[in-house]
Amino acid sequence: MTETTPTTTDTGELLAWIGRQHHRLLASTAGLTEEQLRAPVVSSGWSVLGLLGHTRDTTVLWLHHIVAGRPVDGFDEEEEVFDNDPQRPAGEVVQDLREACAAAVEQAREIPADAAPGWWPEGAWGGYRQETVRGCLLHLLTELAAHAGHMDIARELTDGGVWDFAVDGVRVP
Repeated sequence: MTETTPTTTDTGELLAWIGRQHHRLLASTAGLTEEQLRAPVVSSGWSVLGLLGHTRDTTVLWLHHIVAGRPVDGFDEEEEVFDNDPQRPAGEVVQDLREACAAAVEQAREIPADAAPGWWPEGAWGGYRQETVRGCLLHLLTELAAHAGHMDIARELTDGGVWDFAVDGVRVP
């Protein structure tokens, strides 16, 4: 089972929950082949590997750019600023997710939850906006939890594996 880490701040607690979602998404891929990671899972064409790349991009956007205040040059929600290379080896995608997310979490760790985000992509998302770091972290946590659910379905469709909280991993029939 995943160990819980005591936290002393709201930001730290939310980042710990975000870390748990990253763990679950990565652990959900254990035992899948490169072919299974790349195979389209649903009719829209996304794959498990594509979901991992999207998770990396989403985490970096919200923590590194928005919360920590490092703007994205030329950010436009319709552009492919965070386009993932479909030919990139799965091991590199997984390692990049681990490293980029860990670095982004560390950049956000000391920022108070009540602070305003360091940067906001004005006009993005139809005017949607979060006014505090807490709101940004809750948004990211909600998105990652939804993606963990997507991963559950993808894994079950791929090989029948289901997430088992008792073993903190996937149980394959």
